[in-house]
Amino acid sequence: GKGTITVRTFRHDGMFAIAVADTGSGIPPEILERIFDPFFTTKPVGQGTGLGLSISYGIIKSHDGRIEVSSTPGEGTEIRILIPTNLQGA
Repeated sequence: GKGTITVRTFRHDGMFAIAVADTGSGIPPEILERIFDPFFTTKPVGQGTGLGLSISYGIIKSHDGRIEVSSTPGEGTEIRILIPTNLQGA
């Protein structure tokens, strides 16, 4: 079926934030706790390396930011990227 993707930008607690939400199938809790693990993937062997979210997490952490994920199976997922507004050298 068709779903909805919503992208928002805002400021929160001295941080710039980008939130991307969908109305998809959601992420089961047992998978959600592993999505930032290097080499974790739900794709079949030989399709995907499982590094995308791990690399993204590392880049955001190196800028003193964070990624927050909330998901409800059957309802959708929201990923929020928060980066401090006072980045040094930016």
